[in-house]
Formats: sequence, structure tokens, C-alpha cells
Amino acid sequence: MANSMFDLSGKHALVTGATGPLGRALAVALAEAGANVSVTTLGHDRAQEVEANSILNECWSAGSKGAAKTVDLTSPSEVQAAVADLEREFGPIDILVNAAHGANIKPVLESSLADWMTELNRNATSVFVACHTVGKGMVERGRGRIINLVSLLHDRGVPNCALFGASQGAVLGFSKSLAIEWGRGEPLVEDRVTVNSVIIGFLEDVPGPQNDPAVREVLERYIPLRRLGNPKDLQGAVVYLASDRTNFVNGETLAVDGAIIHHA
Repeated sequence: MANSMFDLSGKHALVTGATGPLGRALAVALAEAGANVSVTTLGHDRAQEVEANSILNECWSAGSKGAAKTVDLTSPSEVQAAVADLEREFGPIDILVNAAHGANIKPVLESSLADWMTELNRNATSVFVACHTVGKGMVERGRGRIINLVSLLHDRGVPNCALFGASQGAVLGFSKSLAIEWGRGEPLVEDRVTVNSVIIGFLEDVPGPQNDPAVREVLERYIPLRRLGNPKDLQGAVVYLASDRTNFVNGETLAVDGAIIHHA
């Protein structure tokens, strides 16, 4: 891919919340496209730390340089310190991919206020903190790519997914407004900060209602492409949005969902 129109050589990408198959697929795709890739955990958890380092090793195998940072993504001070260290060692972060994605599948009447806050913090506050920290440098430099992952449940009602859906709606609304706020700049400047969202469908090995075998069976009949997605199905979309070929793509939502979002 180094010779393709979506070459990311010389770029420094940060994938936050890279603690599972989704973060792995995206980090490796960016590395294979030529970027230096750094990753973070979602929180202070030994299993997450091991996974993040495993993902980093796979990126290194693709020729990437970068580091893994164990942080609480909802802590501005921790994220600021991590970003400062990464930029000092590997240069300014050109690409930010927020990949934290957890789903609390639970009826509302069995959920507490603590459950609500946990879901919003994990999926939405983490995005705000990362964008606020990394975006400051991007805005000062006048360019950058931010890509936020958003479940299609931001707009599709599914039983027991109200808390998760609310967190996804928060991320999408934030992303659209941020695209306008940070996309403005001097007239006739072709490149600047862009913020786009990748709408993800029901994926294998990713938290969501599809992990219930009965729900999965229904989905495999309902999804127009007749299968669940795979985290690797998102790789092309993220590399595309991270590239210099998308200077005029801003505030968009690119759905990778097998067309289920268009299903009647």
C-alpha cells in the first residue's frame, strides 16, 4: 500500500482504546498503509495492557514505529501526559482514531445511574478527552484527521441497548459539530482538520446484542449481505478517511454495516 493513493507514510497515527479485535484491525491497517502507529488502552487493566502491546507488536511487524500507553481515557491529565510523550518521541499525531467500543446490554429498569455514567464515560467521554487533547495540536498546525467509530445503534432502537445507543448518539453529535468548528480556517487552504465518523454494524468479536446466538441468527437473515461484519471490514474505510485524498471530506458518516441501516 506504500505506493498507493492512500499512502500514509510519514504520518503518526494514534488509535485509542485499542484493546480488542476492532482496535487491532484498525491499528494494523494504518501500519500496513505506512503510518507509524501508537495505541492506548481504555483504562488501567492488565489484560488491556497485554492486548495493546500485542497490537503494537503486530504494527511493528508491518514496519511501523510507535508505542503503547496504559491510560484512563477519561482522565485529561493522563491522556495529555501520554500524548506529550508520544509526540516527543514519534512526532506530532496526524491521525486520531477513537476505537473504544463497549456495550452494556441490559434493560433500562435493571440499570442504575452508575451504569449510565459508565457507558457514557467509556464510549463518549473518552472520545471527548482524546479529541480535546490531540485536537489542540492539530488545530494549531492547521491539519489533521480524526475518525470516530459510532455504532448504528445511535439511530436504531434495539431492546436492552438504550444506554449504549445513547452513548453512540453523543459521539455522533459531537463529531458533526466538531467537524464544522475545526474545519474552518483560512480561505483557499486545501488541507485542515477534518472529523469524520465510521458507522459500524453488527460485527463478530465486538460487544453488542449480536453476541446472543438467537439475535445473531435473526441478524444473519436480516442484514442484506446475509452475514455479520468483521473488524477487518472497517480497514479500508479508516485508511481512506485518514489519507490526504480526503481533504474535502468532513463531517461525514461512512457506514460499514452490510446495508442494514437502509433496511426497511
